[in-house]
Amino acid sequence: MKNCLWVLPAVALGGGFGANALAGDTTLSYGQLEKLLNSAEDYGFNRYEKLDADHDDNRFEIEGWRADGWELDVSMTLNEGTLMRESQRKSIAPDWGLTKEELNAALSKARAEGMQHFAALEVDSDGHVEIEGYNAQQGQFELDLHREELNSEHRDTGSANG
Repeated sequence: MKNCLWVLPAVALGGGFGANALAGDTTLSYGQLEKLLNSAEDYGFNRYEKLDADHDDNRFEIEGWRADGWELDVSMTLNEGTLMRESQRKSIAPDWGLTKEELNAALSKARAEGMQHFAALEVDSDGHVEIEGYNAQQGQFELDLHREELNSEHRDTGSANG
């Protein structure tokens, strides 16, 4: 009977460590994310639809468009940004995709709201932006924005407090 009582605290502690490990294993720090986004620029991205970090597959996926309208879907290794897969198809870049400035404004907003580690970002054709990650306490973080908020915030940031 005494052995059973010791098992409960060990299981409870193990569950807590598991949550912390999960956040670290499925997300990116801002430094890692910045490095991968710089690699994305090398592929010609100028509008973004989706970013997704997947540690299980050691993959960072980016979906978006080049300036010439080609739709891109690129997967890179998380640790080095090495190309794993790339697909392209002729398309017309929609105006609802996030520009680099809007993407940076969205990520800055998420960071200001408490996101410490990035997991995913997606924008839809209505301009709804959803960002997922984890806060400093390894709790799940979600932020919903609209693309219009990013445009006005970016302009305001440049002129205020500056």
